[in-house]
Amino acid sequence: MKSFIDLVEIHKRLDELFLEHQRSLLRLDLMAASAALEAYTIELFAHMRVEEDVMIPLYRERVEAPVGGTAEIFLGEHDKMRQYLLLFKEELTKLAEAEDLERAVIFLLDSQHIFKRLLVHHDSRERKMLYPLLDQSTTEQERETMFASLKFPPATTMATASFE
Repeated sequence: MKSFIDLVEIHKRLDELFLEHQRSLLRLDLMAASAALEAYTIELFAHMRVEEDVMIPLYRERVEAPVGGTAEIFLGEHDKMRQYLLLFKEELTKLAEAEDLERAVIFLLDSQHIFKRLLVHHDSRERKMLYPLLDQSTTEQERETMFASLKFPPATTMATASFE
């Protein structure tokens, strides 16, 4: 990887994990839905940690942030994502006790729609601002050094973990 924009591939993997969670909900398979949500949460939090520990500080230091692209906006969206995921986890545990499981699942899926809209806006902001502006403000050598120190999960080729 020689470009920050290549990290957008991580978002595709995350989208697939969240889709698997929602498919499991549709099948009323609460154990699979919970496992998929947990896998999604772990990977998303790791990805956000790399952004928060390395990329956003670099962005603050080197980039004149455009309107709608400040570091605070990215961090605020990360906080909202964390809050939603905690809420979803709580709601999943309540589903096992629900009198009307289908109604409860529909309620959860409806609440996840707002989360998914947040993800779309966040992804768009990263694609249009964060990643391209980081590419412009770093040298190829800096990017190579930075990406070389990313840890890759064994089953994927994406950089979702932390720096060594």
